[in-house]
Formats: sequence, C-alpha cells, structure tokens
Amino acid sequence: MSHGYRFKSLIPSGFTAIRIVLIPFFLLAFFQGLKFWAISIFIFAVATDAIDGYLARKWDSASPLGAYLDVTADFILISAIFLAFTIEGVYPFWILFIIVFMFLQFILTSKTEIPIYDPLGKYYGSFLFTVIFITLIFPNNSVYLLLLSLTVIFTIISVISRLFSLYTGGDKIR
Repeated sequence: MSHGYRFKSLIPSGFTAIRIVLIPFFLLAFFQGLKFWAISIFIFAVATDAIDGYLARKWDSASPLGAYLDVTADFILISAIFLAFTIEGVYPFWILFIIVFMFLQFILTSKTEIPIYDPLGKYYGSFLFTVIFITLIFPNNSVYLLLLSLTVIFTIISVISRLFSLYTGGDKIR
C-alpha cells in the first residue's frame, strides 16, 4: 500500500473529526445567542458528514472502523446540541435518553455476525439533523412540540423496523 493511498484514506476520517471539533464553537455561538453563527457552524458540520462519506466511497477507503467513527461523531454532535437545547428549555431532558438509547441499540444490533441492512434506521441521524436545523431556524414552542412528537414517533417506528430487520434477517449488507 503506497503512502499516498494511506494518507488519502485518512482524509475522510479527518472530515469526521471536524464535526467533533466544531461542537464547542457551536455551543459558544448558541449560548451567546449568535443564531447566524450557530446555524452556520451546524450546516458546516453536517456538510462534513456528507463529505466524509463521499470521499470514503470515491477513494474506496470505506471501512467498518470509519463507519463507526462516523456514527460516533454524529452521536456526539447530536447529543451535544440536544443537551444545549435541554439546558435552554427547548426540549425536555428525556429526549437525551432517546438519543442515547438509539445510539446504543444501533451499536449493539450492529455487532451481529452478519451485518443487517435496516432500511429505516439509516435515516435516523439525518432525521435528527433535520430536527436540529428546524429548531434553530424556527424558535417557536409549537414547532418544538411538533418536532418532539415527530421524534418520538420516528424513534418508535425506527426501533420496530430495526427489530423486524434483525428478526427476519433483513437484507444482508453486501
């Protein structure tokens, strides 16, 4: 394996790590009421999620470790932002338990002998990114209540989908 290839294969992980590095900057902007900056930092963080996946596929450097790093970075970013939302009273504290539960069930059910393709679960992180974005753009209690309700509903459906995929064997990842 050439040094160039090894270096190139680390770049997607670098973009993944940027999401974690951006968290304190997001939190600072959010708690200081710098809405434009908080939204901009969040959009940049989400862009790194798209870039790391694109580069890993393009350069054929995708790996199970990289995939877990990606999911973990998403989890840390999402958890930190929802923690900020709970501190500000936007969402109830128990939303954090849902997020932690979903991350743990993903990790635990991904450790099966043959990885299972869960058709709905793969969209859960994207759904939470969307909830965060809408929360930042539309600071309104009615919007927050709607998003909280949708999060609970999507979580229930996602758990059922994951369990069904595990029970039936789902489509095996190729």
